[in-house]
Amino acid sequence: MTVAASRPHTDAVAERLEAAGLPVGRGYKPDGSGWQGEPGGSDFEPYVVLYPTPGLTDGDLCDPHSYLDYQVQATCVAATQEGAETVVDTVRAALIGVRLTVAGRSLYPFQSVASSPTTRDDGVSPPVHYAVEQFSCRSGPA
Repeated sequence: MTVAASRPHTDAVAERLEAAGLPVGRGYKPDGSGWQGEPGGSDFEPYVVLYPTPGLTDGDLCDPHSYLDYQVQATCVAATQEGAETVVDTVRAALIGVRLTVAGRSLYPFQSVASSPTTRDDGVSPPVHYAVEQFSCRSGPA
C-alpha cells in the first residue's frame, strides 16, 4: 500500500518559489529577509512563509491512500501594501497552472483556492504588510 507524503510537495513548492527569487521559510521568517538593518531605517527584503497542510489522502479499493489532495498557504510579507501584493503576484505566477516535479508522483496543476485581504500588522514597529493565499493540487502515483 502506498501512502502519499506531503513533505516532498512542500519541498517542490519551496524550490519553485526560491527559483522565482523569493526568500522562503517553512513556518518561520527565512534568514536574510525582513529589515536589513535598523527597522524602518533600512531596506526590507520581502519574503514568503509556507504553511502546508498534511493533505487528505484518497485512492481506490486496491490502494486507498495513493492520492494526495495537497494544500499550502503562502504568507507574503513586505514593508508596504504594494510590496506584499508584488510578492503574492510572484508566488501566483510561479505556481498557478504549473505541474511541479515530485519523485514518484504525478501532480495536477496548482490552483489558487483561497485568499484574504492584504493586511497591515501594527503589532510590530514599524508595521509590515501581509498578503495570504492558499494553493492546492492533486497528486497521484507516477
